[in-house]
Amino acid sequence: MNILVLIRLTLRELSSKATMYILAGISTVVLLGVALAVSVTSSADGETLMLFGQQVSPPVPAADLARVVQQMQAGLAGGLFTGIILFGVFATAGVIPDMLERGTVDLYLSKPISRWQLLLGKYTGAVTAIAINILYFLAGAWLVFGLKCGVWEPTLLTSSLTMIFMFAALYALVVFFATWTRSTAATIILTYLYLFILGGILQNREFSLYLISENTIYRTIVDGFYYLFPQISAMQENAAKQIMGLEMDWKPFLQSFLSGSVFLLAAAVILKRRDF
Repeated sequence: MNILVLIRLTLRELSSKATMYILAGISTVVLLGVALAVSVTSSADGETLMLFGQQVSPPVPAADLARVVQQMQAGLAGGLFTGIILFGVFATAGVIPDMLERGTVDLYLSKPISRWQLLLGKYTGAVTAIAINILYFLAGAWLVFGLKCGVWEPTLLTSSLTMIFMFAALYALVVFFATWTRSTAATIILTYLYLFILGGILQNREFSLYLISENTIYRTIVDGFYYLFPQISAMQENAAKQIMGLEMDWKPFLQSFLSGSVFLLAAAVILKRRDF
């Protein structure tokens, strides 16, 4: 057994769960809705972007229509990633705990594969499953906006790679929680706790945690916790900039790569030391 086999097994495992089909179904419904809702009307004043027959932008020259469409695409992609977080984490959080169940883990460990390879294969398989959905949605959205609005800017397509990286960085944290707790429920709770509470507090620490104390050591520790975790919000803001063709700040991506690597390494260490 090698990593590629593990990836294929993980994809097969996830495809058997209704959650993945629900995620794909939601993407399809949204794409159909966008296809029915979005249109462009031409007048003497310029091109106007319409949504469900309602004007969502003032008339602009045809040359500026792409900018207006890209703004809508950025909002749509942001909603996609929020959905990926909610449903993707829920759908894939059980990959590692299921692997670590007694009997299942014994079967895996009986194969000629190391524990870190086992972890990496499962991690890559889960990320690949979500990546397929991201590519499906954004490629579909790019096609819809191209056919309906005549805007074929490639930035929406290239942003799919950015969003896949974002989920990969987040899923490294999920794998750490899963390996540590061996519980799907605990993994989901801890991940959502970070995403929707702790992450926001750390990102806006100047207006919250910094107010507790002006001590330099204390604030350095707070900063350390911020940089320890993947910077999901900062990366999401830069993904929107990418879609709109604006200059991106790549520092959050580098930090998140290092953070994800640390959490994956920590998970591998926990798995290596655990007795089954």
